[in-house]
Amino acid sequence: KKRPKVKTSKKYTYRVTKRAPIVLIAAPVEFALADSVVSEDGLPTTGSLNVSRLTNDISLAGKQPLKVEKHLAKAISDFYSEPDMQQYYWIDEEGNWNAKARSVISVLNAADRFGLKSNDYQVPEISAPLNASKEQMAALRIKKEIALSAMALRYAMDASFGAVNPNRLSGYHDFPVQYGQSRAKLEKVLFGGLPANSLKSMHPRNEKFVALQQELAVLEEAKDDLVDLRTDIFIKPGRAHDELPNVVAAIKLRASDDLLAKYEEFFANYAGGVEYTKDIQKVVKDYQREAGLGPDGIIGPNTATKLAGLSSNKKTTQVKLAMERLRWHPHDLGKRHVFINQPEYRARYISNGKEELSMRVVVGKKSNQTNFFYDEIEHVVYNPYWGVPRSIIVNEFAPKSLGNPGYLDQKGYEITNASGQKISSSSIDWYGVSEYPNFNVRQPPGSKNALGELKIMFPNKHAIYMHDTPAKSLFKKQHRAFSHGCVRLHDPRAMAAAVLGKTKKQIAASISRGKNETEKLSVKVPVYVSYFTAWPQQDGSVNYFNDMYGRDAHLLKAFDAVSKARQKDVLL
Repeated sequence: KKRPKVKTSKKYTYRVTKRAPIVLIAAPVEFALADSVVSEDGLPTTGSLNVSRLTNDISLAGKQPLKVEKHLAKAISDFYSEPDMQQYYWIDEEGNWNAKARSVISVLNAADRFGLKSNDYQVPEISAPLNASKEQMAALRIKKEIALSAMALRYAMDASFGAVNPNRLSGYHDFPVQYGQSRAKLEKVLFGGLPANSLKSMHPRNEKFVALQQELAVLEEAKDDLVDLRTDIFIKPGRAHDELPNVVAAIKLRASDDLLAKYEEFFANYAGGVEYTKDIQKVVKDYQREAGLGPDGIIGPNTATKLAGLSSNKKTTQVKLAMERLRWHPHDLGKRHVFINQPEYRARYISNGKEELSMRVVVGKKSNQTNFFYDEIEHVVYNPYWGVPRSIIVNEFAPKSLGNPGYLDQKGYEITNASGQKISSSSIDWYGVSEYPNFNVRQPPGSKNALGELKIMFPNKHAIYMHDTPAKSLFKKQHRAFSHGCVRLHDPRAMAAAVLGKTKKQIAASISRGKNETEKLSVKVPVYVSYFTAWPQQDGSVNYFNDMYGRDAHLLKAFDAVSKARQKDVLL
């Protein structure tokens, strides 16, 4: 019999936003009594129509074939169809761009400086044909006006929330959809002061985004500093490898002056041997420590990539993707927050803009990836139960119980039926277990509990949280993608103390009572469970990390799909 299996989230083929027509409805015409001719009986006999140039042009030109992203089209259609708003904002009386329009076009053309693609916001300059009719001139003015509004609004939305809808990338992405902000952004561009300045203000202005923007500018002028070194290597101490001399040479090139001075004698005497000796291991460990890598002495892809260096083109790509991902977040991350960066395998506690705590984490393996979202920490649970997720019950526990129905009883798990009554695992028909079991499994508190001493909760639909773990040895590894999706903390007591505003001693006292207890935070703390392969450090420098889940390449494809669709927009 084919066993049921709970599917984990997967990547999607990116679907671009559908296009919709921009429909302009001429505003109702009002009779202007002030210009009327009054008859002998005191009643107006004729009058002049109070019509804006745009209203008149809409009536003259008729329906125009203008299409753009659906949410942008609705915002523009609604805005320009309102009587009070139906006027030209970008066009002068001769149908040419006014000063505001020219300054906005300059901003659109400089979009690459902010990690966007300037080609996505191009408004081609057009001119009227010879001997153009009134209708043709009206159509020309309308198309130019609407085209610039559409491109300015597209830029405003992209700068604020990103060009790509993250939720269409994979089931692991979960962010608020911001399309409903389109009308407000259009009005901010038009009425929020100088339109060019309004557009520039749409980008995040937190220190992380600024650091990424500065890095992007530096990379434009940077020369590659690469070392000819294979990055697909895996060398353990005591083994021999032909690439080892190149590794030592790369360390000599990359190491700090202090490290070079410490191992001056080693570098002077090293003759290019291929045996990975203890002396070389000491040098490698110290370099790994200096480079922010796990000092395990193993020369793997992470260490090799760090030594080989990244091309400026590769770094530029990673920085632009980081800027895009940062736009999916609130522009103000909060004075107090927890930031988890999965590719960095690190969690940080930030208070008043300063990094007060930084620790290693273990995140989900590639088959059980940690989700990408943000939430708020609400409470800490001491001596927690582990409610086993449905995916683990079906995919892992059920197969193990087929030949041994009492497996979960032997391991100390508690099983309850749909009524909440405790039952024995040996009473379950494991061959009949479906994708949706009619029982629950949990592991009681104790030294063997998968969550260790505590868990830090920010309730979410993905059942992701931070917690302790009895598997401490995993924190020594460079690559720490081993969990089923939750985030394991190297120093959970310190993180619990930080978010609760307590000391580690107080946390230890709560744990020592041995009871399953919950303590609420007095003020919820934002937590960002994020994914950045380029990320600014505390000093503003940008570090680069391995794309552990392959999400960079997938996001790049989505960017390309968005740009390709935008070239087909019917605007002029």
